[in-house]
Amino acid sequence: MLIHIFGSCSGTEPYPGRHHTAFAFEYRERLYWFDAGENCSYTVHTMGVDLMRLRKVVISHTHMDHVGGLGNLFWTVRKLDGQNRALQNRDIDLFIPDIRCWEGILQMLTQTEGNFKADFSIHAREYADGPLFEDDGFRVTALHNRHLVHEGGEPWRSFGFLIECEGKRVVYSGDTKAVEDFAPLMERCDLLLMETGHHRPPEIAQELRSRGIYPGTLAFIHHGRDILDRYGEQVNALDRMVPGRYRILDDAVTLEI
Repeated sequence: MLIHIFGSCSGTEPYPGRHHTAFAFEYRERLYWFDAGENCSYTVHTMGVDLMRLRKVVISHTHMDHVGGLGNLFWTVRKLDGQNRALQNRDIDLFIPDIRCWEGILQMLTQTEGNFKADFSIHAREYADGPLFEDDGFRVTALHNRHLVHEGGEPWRSFGFLIECEGKRVVYSGDTKAVEDFAPLMERCDLLLMETGHHRPPEIAQELRSRGIYPGTLAFIHHGRDILDRYGEQVNALDRMVPGRYRILDDAVTLEI
């Protein structure tokens, strides 16, 4: 199983060499996509990853640095499919916590050339806590977090995820208020994809250790100004604290799990 990183940055101002968060798991020649920051469709194609393998897209929340490339992603899939008709009558599932965001993007797409007529269908749905899907041994479970303001009685609109496949357990924090939001997912965690846009990496590493839930590998993604502007300082602190047990992710890299 592979994880392709298409974007590693948070919603900062444009930052050289980095784009907003997007990544996908590749398993049995299928792509399971998480978040869709701007430029993600460009990066996936130029990395040589086959977009015709796309099966499902999961959006953690609908802030622009997580959905800014969603329309262009599906537009690019349609463009590439027009060259080889690889997706005829295939369904692509979109899991999004606020369907209104997708409805607006779809309205925009239908005003482009060809009214976005395609050989494939996009099935969009809102989701809540619990299992999202299981597809041939690839399983995703969602758990809400407190990144967005939540009023009682309203649906949760921001989530983290547990991804299980081939005996491995990967947790994606999403944008999160605190470790306690995703701690229930961390049992036997092989890889944690942890955002740094709202947290300092050494502090997160220390808290995970103190709670006894440090993963096999801690991989930082969704980088904010703290780590980008003080990169060397953060690396030195992590090297002292958890040497060899962390990664700071860049755009256009692939991890093997």
